[in-house]
Order: sequence, then C-alpha cells, then structure tokens
Amino acid sequence: MKEILQSYITLSDELYQLFLNSAKKKEAEKNQLLFYPQNVTRKCLFIESGLLRGYKLIDGKEYTHHFFTAEWFATDFESFLTNQPSTIFIETLTKVTYYEFEKETLLKLYAAHHPFEKLGRIIAEKAYLSTVEKLTSIQTLDLQERYKSLVQKNPDLFQKVPQKYIASYLGVSEQSLSRIKNKLIS
Repeated sequence: MKEILQSYITLSDELYQLFLNSAKKKEAEKNQLLFYPQNVTRKCLFIESGLLRGYKLIDGKEYTHHFFTAEWFATDFESFLTNQPSTIFIETLTKVTYYEFEKETLLKLYAAHHPFEKLGRIIAEKAYLSTVEKLTSIQTLDLQERYKSLVQKNPDLFQKVPQKYIASYLGVSEQSLSRIKNKLIS
C-alpha cells in the first residue's frame, strides 16, 4: 500500500504508519457482501488483494456498475460523500484482503495532514473519471469496442469474473457478449 500511496502523495514513514494504524486489516471470503443498499456508507476500503463487484438490484435483476481491483480504494462514493443511503451492493468475487477506514477517521486525517487531504481528492477524482469513462464508452462505443477496451484495460478480469457479470457491466446480455467474443476469436 505504501508504494501505491507514495505514487500519488509524499508520505513520511511516520505519516504512513499513522494512516496504517487508522485502519483495520480484514479478510473476506469469496461471495461475501461487504456493503448493502439502504445503509449510509461510512467506510472506505483499500484492497490489498482480491476483487470486488459493485452492483444494483433492479426488479430482481443485477446490474454491475463497477469492479474494484487490488491496490486501490473501494466504496459507494455517492453514499460516502452525501450521507444518503446507498443504492448498491458490493461483494467479493475472490478472497479479499483489505484495510477498512472509517469515514470519520479519514476526515480527521484530511483535516490534520495535507497529504491525506490530497489523497482524498485524488481518490474522488479517480472515481469520477472512472464513472465518466464508463458513461462515455456506453454512449459512444459499440459493444465490440467496449469489450476490446475492457480486455485491454483489465485482461485479468476475464479470468476471475463470471461472464454474466462482465455482460452486465457492458450493458448487454450474456448471449450478445458470447457472440462478440466468438466473432473476435474467429
């Protein structure tokens, strides 16, 4: 985690230790729900290893909106920022090791130490840009281009995630995704 953080902010050993001591290190098995809708999100996770999926349940159907990968942060940012009830589930797709930070603790770190305030801004910016990128791809790229882009950005995802979740993330049926994959292979 230290190397990742230091690629964005300057941290002394003392500040890094303060950050680390502010979190609880946890593990979760595959298929475990970590965040639930209807609850206000008051925590942010740094994923040390593993993979998470954020999804909404609408009329009994799951819609994957985000995959959270190792070496970055995961939360329902909308709920975290607005203190409104969450609308998403976040579940583990693999065994996960993570650091859990309480919102109040992070806010105190932001107020007391400029590097952490900068880190909070960077996390928010990356979350925003990820959302904009996904929206833009849905609006401007056809399925084949969206699929290729996802493969290029995160090839490991296809080894770890069931096809139904990838199809849902891309906004198509599993059958449509299969047709695109077969077309690209032939």
